[in-house]
Amino acid sequence: MENIYSEEQETVKTVKTRREKIDFLLNYSKSIHVVDGRKHKFEVALN
Repeated sequence: MENIYSEEQETVKTVKTRREKIDFLLNYSKSIHVVDGRKHKFEVALN
């Protein structure tokens, strides 16, 4: 396991994104709330 992660990887690519996409994802994650039921948990996305 140590040998796998200690070698440098040459195939790593940087990811570029737009600010609008980041804002959308952050706002969406802020709108999600978890409601605890008796036996289950529910995720609710508020508008």
